[in-house]
Amino acid sequence: MSSEKLNKSYLIVDIDNHQTKAVLIERANGSYRLMGASEAPTTADPPDLDATIGVESAARDLGRKLGRQLWAEGGPSGAHRFLCSSSSGGLYMAVAGVIRTMSAESAERAALGAGALLMDVFSKDDPRPDYKVVDRMRSLRPDMLLLAGGTDGGAVEQVLEMAGLIDAADVRPRFGAGYKLPVVYAGNVEIRDDVSKTLGEDRYATREVENVRPVLEVENLGPTREGIYDSYMEHVIIHSPGYDRLAKWVDGRIIPTQAAIGKLIYAYAMERGLNLLAVDVGGATTDVYSVYNGVFNRSLNADIGMTYGISNVMREAGVQNIMRWIPGGMGEREARNIIGNIMALQPAELTSEETVVQRAAAREAMRLGLEQHRNIATRLKGIQIKRTIADIFQQLVEASIIDLMKTQSIIGRGRIFADDQDHSATTLMMIDAIQTEGVTEILVDRSSVMPHLGMLLDVDKEAALSILSEECLHRLGTCVAPKGMARKGETVMTLRMNVAGGATSEEILTFGELKALPLGPGEHAKIEVTPARRFDVGAGRGKRLEAEVQGGEFGIILDARGRPLVIPEVKGTLEEWTASLTPLAAPAPAA
Repeated sequence: MSSEKLNKSYLIVDIDNHQTKAVLIERANGSYRLMGASEAPTTADPPDLDATIGVESAARDLGRKLGRQLWAEGGPSGAHRFLCSSSSGGLYMAVAGVIRTMSAESAERAALGAGALLMDVFSKDDPRPDYKVVDRMRSLRPDMLLLAGGTDGGAVEQVLEMAGLIDAADVRPRFGAGYKLPVVYAGNVEIRDDVSKTLGEDRYATREVENVRPVLEVENLGPTREGIYDSYMEHVIIHSPGYDRLAKWVDGRIIPTQAAIGKLIYAYAMERGLNLLAVDVGGATTDVYSVYNGVFNRSLNADIGMTYGISNVMREAGVQNIMRWIPGGMGEREARNIIGNIMALQPAELTSEETVVQRAAAREAMRLGLEQHRNIATRLKGIQIKRTIADIFQQLVEASIIDLMKTQSIIGRGRIFADDQDHSATTLMMIDAIQTEGVTEILVDRSSVMPHLGMLLDVDKEAALSILSEECLHRLGTCVAPKGMARKGETVMTLRMNVAGGATSEEILTFGELKALPLGPGEHAKIEVTPARRFDVGAGRGKRLEAEVQGGEFGIILDARGRPLVIPEVKGTLEEWTASLTPLAAPAPAA
């Protein structure tokens, strides 16, 4: 097959702890298409202990569906470029730096952005005494360790002291005591040789990359993430059962699934020029990704999820916070029992009662995830900023960069979004959990191929972003939500909407109302929103905002319930909210 044909055809596999999913992407009639997908059980664990068995099974099943030969004896057929991502087993990392809120914090962001599950963070200003730090390091057994510290030409002694603590701890890798532990060094470039000598080549495989904080005012995370990917491929994933053979088949690196998703989300946000927030609610973890003013961040709430982690959601959030999202008729004891059953049994299909409880838990999982993400996505600390009196009161240096009023798009990902057939409940679940402000488009991943598209991104960006927009992301609508509070019945906003090529309509909403205006997927409109004096929709309190918006399954969602959102004590209101998200009949033209 010609290289031109080969470059336009991709067999991509993502391996998670339970399922291995294969997809085929090809260019046909001038555009890229997702030709099909197939899943098979992951086989990296006993009794198979060979990840390639599951990969081959998924690929062969996909080939049968499509009537194509995707797999030959001994590996991929060679007719397509073969790419792979994996979250099987996870990437467990520890990070260390000199100052907790500076180099260690930057290292933490780099590790999370590379798809890591963070085990612990160490620093020279750690409140724990050195002997406890050493004991903790020794007990962790991570897959990889990231060491940062000092600006270029800056701190020397403190960085070497931290390297000495790592050496004293004799940190061993999670799998294979005979292997060297990968250490990525992303600190003061002038002491690279000294750090390598301190750690020792007999126990640590040290990789040197550019400094994550070359100067105080700059955070440079990209090279560190690339170094983590390389070390993951060379020293971590290669030791998992079957991955030595898999590595010979793939075109490029195998990177963590979460990293592939993050790369795709960042590229999508930059392509559209958006401030974006994405929430990935899994069975055992909840990931939050954000891109604000071109800055990417990822956070991970481990053990918080919808199956294995649903009891942890109840423990962290409190059962009363889950109960506030459950309509009347169910008691706390029944909800606790349902949560326990979902965690223990993980049913393939949920009853109506189980679905209600899981949706309530999902709201709290997203809320907890966003709270944690705010602490990760912060402005750089340690730099000097000229501030006005107003800035001092706002404490800009310490503030999170997450600003819901400036968030233009939110994306939901995970089985709870992909499998839930009640799209009005899904839409409201996202709006309620995140409490969107201003004008925000709401999208969900219905295809679950974002990891595959993230792997495709580096070799064919056009294909990845095209399929993401056209076949992966489902547009639920655009939410207009003024920030502020009022009494029931008081006017919150007046909205005028001019549909492209259509009529102009006007809506006046009072406090507590939730309404959907028809504007279908692919349709555009111009809106003018005039909030009441105490409300802000993005231009300031009481100031009119003009915006261009896109429609979706639920058109334009007008949310006059106020922010922060107050959950009503009258349980019937919850059902009324969900029922209100039904597109209305087309309004008559305004006079």
